[in-house]
Amino acid sequence: SSGINAEYGDYYYHSFLSLDHTMNLTRTFLLALILGLAQCIDIKVIAPYEPGKDGAEPCLRLCTGTTGKGTTRWLWYSSEGIVVNVDISKCEFRSDLTPIITTSLAGESHHWTAMGGSEVYSPSSSHFSNFVYLAKAWGNIHELQKTDKWRIDWQAIGFIC
Repeated sequence: SSGINAEYGDYYYHSFLSLDHTMNLTRTFLLALILGLAQCIDIKVIAPYEPGKDGAEPCLRLCTGTTGKGTTRWLWYSSEGIVVNVDISKCEFRSDLTPIITTSLAGESHHWTAMGGSEVYSPSSSHFSNFVYLAKAWGNIHELQKTDKWRIDWQAIGFIC
């Protein structure tokens, strides 16, 4: 007896080989990407943030970051609100064109009860802000943001030339 189930054995054996082959291809692709042999990121802006102000598409940059788990410098805004100012100057976007910025409020707990984590205020090529509100009925925002390590995760797409 070979120990392979006659009904399913070949399927599992071939699936395992296929998975192993796929993993080898994935490793090869990642190595090629790291070495710069393959370029697979293609970004196209079809509706710019500021109509009439377009840049050259080969000059687009995708820049991502976080304000930091447990290290975000939230500022008091009100008894039910906090604000964080995010520096994105290291992205080196053109100063005359505003990048498209998306954000998400993340944390270990309770952030689902808050509002404002995805609303970007005062976006520019070097910074933006997020105001987050939490009704007192849900808890104290000034305590929860600390204990639950709230942060803003963000992505920005903008022109660099």
